[in-house]
Amino acid sequence: MDTLEAHAAGCVGMAANMIGEHKRIIAVVDGRKRVLMYNPVILESSGRYETEEGCLSLEGERTAVRYKTIKVSYLDKDFRSRTKQYSGYTAQIIQHEIDHCNGIII
Repeated sequence: MDTLEAHAAGCVGMAANMIGEHKRIIAVVDGRKRVLMYNPVILESSGRYETEEGCLSLEGERTAVRYKTIKVSYLDKDFRSRTKQYSGYTAQIIQHEIDHCNGIII
């Protein structure tokens, strides 16, 4: 969360493995709040589309396939089990960061 905050000017999501922590943890900006997810898993997705994304790990933008709406299961910052539906840009950010956890860079 500190690293996400430190890069707030140009960063809306961060995966732990991007900063050398080999754990399935992501932090994302959801509107005005920041959300921490331990072991996030996408359970459902709908509304497939192609988009261009940038990444702190790469220069420029790349094409990526994303979904408009996703349902995600995760543990929150207090290690409580959560399942929540996300849509739009927040869903896109979550998918990008989960890709990082899975070793996929756009």
